[in-house]
Amino acid sequence: MSRALIYHALAELLAGSPAWAADAAREWSLYADLSCLAGESPAARRAVQSLSQIPPESIEQRQMRYAALFYAVPGLWLHESAAKTGKMLGPEMFAVAKLYRAAGLVASFGAEPPDHASVELAFLAHLSEQAESNPDEAADWRALERQFIKDHAGWLIQLGRTLSNSGDTVYGPIGRVLAYWLTEAAGPAHRDLRPEARNTSRPTLARAEDCTLCGFCVQVCPVHALAVRESEGLTMLLLNARACIGCNRCKRICGTGAITLQSGTQLSAGAVVLRQSPRAICPSCHQPTISRAELEYIASQIGAPAWLDYCLECRPSLYGG
Repeated sequence: MSRALIYHALAELLAGSPAWAADAAREWSLYADLSCLAGESPAARRAVQSLSQIPPESIEQRQMRYAALFYAVPGLWLHESAAKTGKMLGPEMFAVAKLYRAAGLVASFGAEPPDHASVELAFLAHLSEQAESNPDEAADWRALERQFIKDHAGWLIQLGRTLSNSGDTVYGPIGRVLAYWLTEAAGPAHRDLRPEARNTSRPTLARAEDCTLCGFCVQVCPVHALAVRESEGLTMLLLNARACIGCNRCKRICGTGAITLQSGTQLSAGAVVLRQSPRAICPSCHQPTISRAELEYIASQIGAPAWLDYCLECRPSLYGG
């Protein structure tokens, strides 16, 4: 059974919603291929069990699921550059494009950039196909496959874990298959990619008052371990330490340097409050607006114009609107 077929199927699933994906997963060729490998591959056995849960639905429903996850959920990136830096068209894109050219592939990637998940999986399929069709060079091609996963596809493993935690009945199991398969393909030499070896550091605030509650850290968290919640009178930054993977993105994006990573953080059940601030009150309508922490930070950057304390609905009245 060709391992390349597994990569190709995963590439199609992450490129969109192929017509065959509307069937129950037990009808997918991916399910059959993984079943054939189950006797020799622990990842395949776990993947088969996970896929067996996926029910059929219309292709339109599958497409809506895909759009709801990948176009609407902050931090759920399908591009390596965005996943690692929060920005598209980063150095990772050019690095993988260079690798493709070195492997003799034409630099034409259709509608997607070369660091899109589907393109990287298709490249892994190419490496696997080369190993299968060139037995004398198979060891070298397998080594290239493992090295590519180590250098450029570790983020795909994390994407798989994030999807697994999404709660989606279709893409949750697909995410588990992606994580299982790539973790096993990475080989024992790259245990740093395995779930049990993930970073145990967690975000904390050395000085809570330095946090402006801007929410940027929440937007880049790939596993939604951070969240901003508001009540009538408070704005809070919450951390689910059990969900956190210590990826450091929150620290990198924090404009005030308030976030640091601390090892040995207690993995308590439920969310803990990292920062809270009372919400400001509009002087005109007396409704809560943004947090006082964010309001004070904005004032420190632009001064204290008369409109700043007012909500968006009441500001025009200041100028006769």
